Amino acid sequence: MSAALSELSVTEFVTLGRLGFFPKGLVIGSCVFCAGTQYQWQVATGEVSRLSDAMRVARRSAVERMRAQADKLGAEGVVDVRLEVEHHLWRGARQVAKCVAFGTAVAFDAKRAPEALKHAPSLKLKNGHPFDSDLSTSDFVTLLAAGYRPITVAMGNCVYGLDPRELRKFRDRDAEITPFTNAFFNARETAMQRLQDDLFKHWPPGTPDCPSGIVGMTVSESAYGGVAGGPPIVEFTALGTAIAPLSEGDPRRAKELPKPKLVVSLDR
Repeated sequence: MSAALSELSVTEFVTLGRLGFFPKGLVIGSCVFCAGTQYQWQVATGEVSRLSDAMRVARRSAVERMRAQADKLGAEGVVDVRLEVEHHLWRGARQVAKCVAFGTAVAFDAKRAPEALKHAPSLKLKNGHPFDSDLSTSDFVTLLAAGYRPITVAMGNCVYGLDPRELRKFRDRDAEITPFTNAFFNARETAMQRLQDDLFKHWPPGTPDCPSGIVGMTVSESAYGGVAGGPPIVEFTALGTAIAPLSEGDPRRAKELPKPKLVVSLDR
C-alpha cells in the first residue's frame, strides 16, 4: 500500500475535498535540451531563434510528460502546476536548458463527494487526457463555481540576445539605450503572441475543448550570459491557464457568480 503524495497544504486538501477531488500523487515531467553552442549565435541585438525554439520544445515536453504521468494514475487533471527552468553553459560553450514541470494530480471520487455533486461530469478533456492548470486550488474551485473548467497551461516564450557593443556608444553620456528598449518590448510582445498562437493551433476554434479565454496570465523575465558566459541573453515567458465553459447542467456551476474573497493562508 502506498499513500498519494502531494504538495497541497492542509487548507488546499480540504478545499478540493469539499468538491470531491482528492490527490492521486505528485507528478513530474522534465526535459534537458541542448541549443547548440554560443559560437553558432550571431552577436547582435535580436532574437536567438534557436534558443527560443529549444525552450519552447523543452517546456512543452516537460508538461506533456507530467500530464502523461497523471494519466497513468487515473487522474482527471493536474492542479498548481509549476515550471522551473535552469540554464547551463557546458563544455564547448554548449548552451543547455533544463525544464521541470510538476504539480498535484487529482481525481474526482464520487463516493466521498457531496451528495449534490456525486453525478458531476468528468473534467477530463474530450480526448480522454487530464487537464493541467497553474491556478491555485482556491482559484480552481472559484473557476468551477463561475462556470468554467481548466484546459491546459498555455505557454509562449521569446529569447533575445543583446549586443554588448551597443554600450560603447554610451561611455561618456547618460541616455536611453534604444535598441535594448526595443528588444525588451519586442521579446515580451512576441512571447504573449506565441502563447495564443500555439494554444489555438493545438485547440482550433470549433473543437470541443477550444479555449474561451486565458486566466492567471503572467509574463516573467530571466537573464543569463554576459561576460565569460557569452553575450547577454534575456528571455520572456508568458504563462496562463486556458479555460472553457463547463457542460450544461454541471452541478459545480454556482447559481450566482462567486464574490471574490481575500484569504490569507496560515499554512506556510
